[in-house]
Amino acid sequence: MKKTAIIFCLLMFVLKLHAQEIVGTTTEDILQIGVIDGKTPVYVSKTIREGLISTIVEYYVTIGKEKAGPYDDVGWLTFSPDGKTLAYGAKIDNKWYLIAGKEKAGPYDVFWDLQFSPDGKTLAYEAKIDNKWYLIAGKEKAGPYDDVGWLTFSPDGKTLAYEAKIDNKWYLIAGKEKAGPYDLVGWLTFSPDGKTLAYSAQIDNNWYVIAGKEKAGPYDFVFELRFSPDGKTLAYEAQIDNKWYLIAGKEKAGPYDDVGGLEFSPDGKTLAYSAQIDNKWYVIAGKEKAGPYDGVGRLTFSPDGKTLAYRAQIDNKWYLIAGKGKAGPYDGVDELEFSPDGNTLTYYTKIEGEWYTKILINGKEYIGSTVNGVVIYVDNGTIYIK
Repeated sequence: MKKTAIIFCLLMFVLKLHAQEIVGTTTEDILQIGVIDGKTPVYVSKTIREGLISTIVEYYVTIGKEKAGPYDDVGWLTFSPDGKTLAYGAKIDNKWYLIAGKEKAGPYDVFWDLQFSPDGKTLAYEAKIDNKWYLIAGKEKAGPYDDVGWLTFSPDGKTLAYEAKIDNKWYLIAGKEKAGPYDLVGWLTFSPDGKTLAYSAQIDNNWYVIAGKEKAGPYDFVFELRFSPDGKTLAYEAQIDNKWYLIAGKEKAGPYDDVGGLEFSPDGKTLAYSAQIDNKWYVIAGKEKAGPYDGVGRLTFSPDGKTLAYRAQIDNKWYLIAGKGKAGPYDGVDELEFSPDGNTLTYYTKIEGEWYTKILINGKEYIGSTVNGVVIYVDNGTIYIK
């Protein structure tokens, strides 16, 4: 694969807030925020009050003027692709419930990996009930399994692939097809055209990359599979003889002490990744190298491919790096995502044990997010959308 250099953009993110609209006000402690139908604000808030013998923490979900709760915890705030449906997890009396629109499913011991199908008609997730795991997709339920992991829809939404553990062995299940048994399986990913499903599988203590009918390996370990946008190149991180390499098609870069966080640019001409060299981490994109850092992760390109954003650890704190912009420090940074126009970058930050959705506007940080191209944020208790 021919690689071209990316110039790390030396520009701050500037969001020109034309036609911004006030859609509400609040004095609550907002943790996460989004928008339904491009106009109705949705947010998760937290209240803390003193009880008779303990401190009571309660969580609420507010949609427009309606407020749901209190809950013991809230998680997995997820919007359908058309932006019309909100799904989330709510913990009540030590049990979890899935709330999607006006429907409520549960109780579950726990559930993860909440995903809408590309057409938004099916909501899939993994749920634990009485120490057994199930895959739930709409009104269908598969299982029981000893464990379930890593589910993903094909681009056309017609196939749901996932990992299932049965009698101490792992299987890949995609529609009516089942591959295995394997010692372990992971990193399920469809090619952009949906014709090829790639994954990593452990067989007799060796790891292999399986893509359709092809198998590469053996390796000591395999991590993070990615197809290029045109589907012609499969890239991944592989450990060979205790050294790490980045493999992209027939090319191999390394050896490194460790490798992580690979990401293709939208045009597929640049592959960015993080590499550990002499106990320090660097971000490598084409012929450019940034660093050193104590840790790096969550690489993501802007839609035009000109800007690469990522999280970087410096002196035991995490920062968001994007061009010249650096936000932080935080206890953690996760889920970086550019808006479709590339002007806005949203992300999660961990502060004193809580995760917040944040957004950069004109170099200033707000509680906010982007949902289906609509920007929503909070400034001094006033909620704006654009």
